[in-house]
Amino acid sequence: MIRVRLVAILTLGSVIACGRSQGVPDEDLGGLVEEPKQADAKIHVDRAAKEPAELGRALAQPYRKVLAALGPHTAALATKTTVEEAGNSMSSLIDTTKIEIGDTGAFRAVYGNDADYGREAIFVGGKLYLRPRYQRWHGRAPETADEPAALRDQFFEPIAATWDLLSPGIELTDKGAADAGGRPGRKIAIQLSPKPSKPAVEVAAQKKWREGRTIEDVSGEVILDAVTGAPLAVQLAGTVSFMRDGRRFKMKTSLTATLSELGTPVAITAPAEGDVVATPERRREVDERDYLLQGIAPPIRKNADGTAATPQSAQPKAPTP
Repeated sequence: MIRVRLVAILTLGSVIACGRSQGVPDEDLGGLVEEPKQADAKIHVDRAAKEPAELGRALAQPYRKVLAALGPHTAALATKTTVEEAGNSMSSLIDTTKIEIGDTGAFRAVYGNDADYGREAIFVGGKLYLRPRYQRWHGRAPETADEPAALRDQFFEPIAATWDLLSPGIELTDKGAADAGGRPGRKIAIQLSPKPSKPAVEVAAQKKWREGRTIEDVSGEVILDAVTGAPLAVQLAGTVSFMRDGRRFKMKTSLTATLSELGTPVAITAPAEGDVVATPERRREVDERDYLLQGIAPPIRKNADGTAATPQSAQPKAPTP
């Protein structure tokens, strides 16, 4: 029996690097290896209340931008996804996420699902603590200056992923001013469009099935911060039919996300010392990969300032005769 998993369905596509010339910095290759950096454009709330593309841009903002706009808060997300074939349940997954923001960049994030899998992350005092749920913590310094923020962003991605899945069938209605968590907001109703748009072309082979998907139903509402366009509350639900491996499936998915305690930092503390195990600072596989792909693909390992680290072989050096 084919088991269709949420991870495979909603995952964001990976960016696969092209080859590069020997000795030419990535930034000088005109976007062949590094994606060109673009100036951040302000979210236009009036447009987002009427145009799905602009609302999608607001919901796809990296979490770090939402945090910069709103300050400390607590974010709670919950999703439920079921997949059926001919009325028979093929798979089901319910998951929850909670992100608590403290002072000076500290945070605690917890993800869990009803398949008894989860993960937790804490960043406090310049140190990362990571663990699969119900296991001991691994504590270490961040490998790059951006690692804590990038990790934190991942916990917020279900909003953008759910929107991306349902967006071809979405039509909007501006519901005007609304209060959310004590901040002035803009409420936007979501319903099924009578003229759904064609799904976007997918680059990744494992996501090609999405090009033929049909949005059968969609509903919900979004409240954006009236000033910054950051999402304050999101409710999305929809039904998607699609073909995969010659078989037709129907997926029902829903998401609820709420940002609360706006402006109130949470006290973040490190795990008890006895619950933390030592973590190696360097990964042999990463070093070897970067060394072998010099001049072909950008290195994974970065310096503390975010620049690419000079690849070094992970193999032990031969003794000098």
